[in-house]
Amino acid sequence: MTAAHIARLPALPSDPTGMLRLRVGHPAPGTAVVEVSGEVDLATAPRLAEVVEARLRSTVSLVIVDLRRTTFLGVAGLRVLIRLKLLAAGADKDFYVDPGTAPTVRRLFSLFPLDCVRSGAAEGLTEIPLPRPAGTA
Repeated sequence: MTAAHIARLPALPSDPTGMLRLRVGHPAPGTAVVEVSGEVDLATAPRLAEVVEARLRSTVSLVIVDLRRTTFLGVAGLRVLIRLKLLAAGADKDFYVDPGTAPTVRRLFSLFPLDCVRSGAAEGLTEIPLPRPAGTA
């Protein structure tokens, strides 16, 4: 590769978390929905954990992680979701993950099912109390 070829390559973002966008909404009292857009991987999973943990420490009683706009969910993201589920149970909060329809996200959940995964949880069900996952009080 010549210097001219290198000069034409697109610059990589200096912030690796630029691939992940998070938005928090409160569609109903006591409910927080964290909308995730982009990729959840080793570089971006800690940011997702930080945002959702803040909601679990707040006064809301229901937290939904909306993965409908997620294009990739890696094992690091799965580990974060498992840890968040455990934190939610310890804080006596309801916690659900809406997987969306992305094939890579669905595939990961088919290989490693979580009892907090609820399709449609982020679209309209936030106002209706969802049943708690098995094994929680």
